[in-house]
Amino acid sequence: MFRNQTGVLFAVNGLTALAFAFVLPVMSLFLVTELNVEPAFIGIYTTLTAIMTVIVSQRLTILIDKGTSSKLLFVISLVGIVLSAIGFSLASEFWHALLIGCTLMPIASSSIPLILTIIRKYADSTGKNTAKLNSQMRSSVSLLWIFGPPLAFMSVDKLGFESNFHLAAFIACSVIVLVIILLKAPVSSSLAKRNERIEKLPNSAWFLGGVILLANIANSTYINTMPIYLTQELGLSTSYPGLLFGFTAAIEIPVMLLAVSWSQRFGKTTILKVGFISAAIFYIGMYFSSSFVSFFVLQISNGLFFGIFVGLGVTMMQDLAPKCVGKASAIYTNAMLLGTMLGTSSMGLISQYYGFKTPLLLCFISVLMSFVALTFFDNIYSVKRKRFTEYNKHSN
Repeated sequence: MFRNQTGVLFAVNGLTALAFAFVLPVMSLFLVTELNVEPAFIGIYTTLTAIMTVIVSQRLTILIDKGTSSKLLFVISLVGIVLSAIGFSLASEFWHALLIGCTLMPIASSSIPLILTIIRKYADSTGKNTAKLNSQMRSSVSLLWIFGPPLAFMSVDKLGFESNFHLAAFIACSVIVLVIILLKAPVSSSLAKRNERIEKLPNSAWFLGGVILLANIANSTYINTMPIYLTQELGLSTSYPGLLFGFTAAIEIPVMLLAVSWSQRFGKTTILKVGFISAAIFYIGMYFSSSFVSFFVLQISNGLFFGIFVGLGVTMMQDLAPKCVGKASAIYTNAMLLGTMLGTSSMGLISQYYGFKTPLLLCFISVLMSFVALTFFDNIYSVKRKRFTEYNKHSN
């Protein structure tokens, strides 16, 4: 795996996700059961941390486009993961978690757009198929998320939250060592850097960011409400949410790899629409089901949705702005973060008054809105592409 940079990137991307897998999936449960806060406070935490993350990640990725070492910035973000995990292990009050979430977690979360930017620049510098490489790299995340969330919930169940966060810090430290020793950040030419500094994101990138935001409202709402719904309202074991997350990740891997060939045959937006339809079926199915077996089977639809969504979403965004990949990657991850912020905030408020099952309806409505927005996006920009092609033909 470590004989070439593709293998190094695969390992680094996956292990970084594994470190997050011991933090993010258990956070809502940590706030409610360990810090004893009301569900609405989950939304407050997520909103403030997401706003700070958007600001920090945007700044860091712009620095990459201006020529700052992406490897250095990525190492800094990994240090943020270590410090965040240690901080959460020591937290005993809600304001402790909020302080960590607003200061250290934004740096930690910036590792996502940073590694996406490094991967895209590596693909461009080596002439690799970007869609295929992005899907392969994202499959490493899903591969380790097969084991990560189940292990995280199991460690919380058996060892407690403190030990769980220590594991996250240890994994992040391992990634830092791996990056320092083996990762070679691709270097853009000085001309490319000058072009990247003056390039502006097209309107289509912002529109697609809105589509991604709506879809992730649905996904993040589900991720945060499902563990509490299963454990608090249905009385199931604390390890069960991790099993569902792990099975979904196992479905995502082949879907991500196949999504590239599907998109080449039918088009990226068409396949993404299929993913949104699958998500709508999943969320409404989860709402009307009550047994763990049915929840488990429904994860097939969730895996199809998320495998397509993350397998193609970042490539579509980067393709719209090839001369400012850092900015495009930041818009993608920030759209995901804002979706998380809005979804989790809404989930907290809805759950406060209507229970942890009702937010699944929000998931359903949100993914339907993303489907409509993507259809609108496809119609507008397909017409523009057609006109541009016809103009070039006439000009020639």
